Amino acid sequence: MHVQVITGNAGTGKTTKLRSIEAQQLAEGRQAGIIHADAYSHHGLLGIMEVRLERGERTLLVDDCSSKQIEEVLQWQKEAEGNEQFKGLAIHLVRRAG
Repeated sequence: MHVQVITGNAGTGKTTKLRSIEAQQLAEGRQAGIIHADAYSHHGLLGIMEVRLERGERTLLVDDCSSKQIEEVLQWQKEAEGNEQFKGLAIHLVRRAG
């Protein structure tokens, strides 16, 4: 599992970068969709990410993450280390501006 945290101030193109990754995934025939983290608690975010994994998505795109949500995903990554289910998984997290 690889986790990339995309940071920057508002208006720096963070979401544009995420949409570019989404477009690339779709062009390659892979499932892709941006998860809007502001709609979930940190536990809820992990839950929706697990649902996406169960659907077969191998690249997860998450926009507008709080610091707490990012911490939870990074902890989840540590706990999942060595689990074959997460092999080849890429997670792109955009930190909320502010």
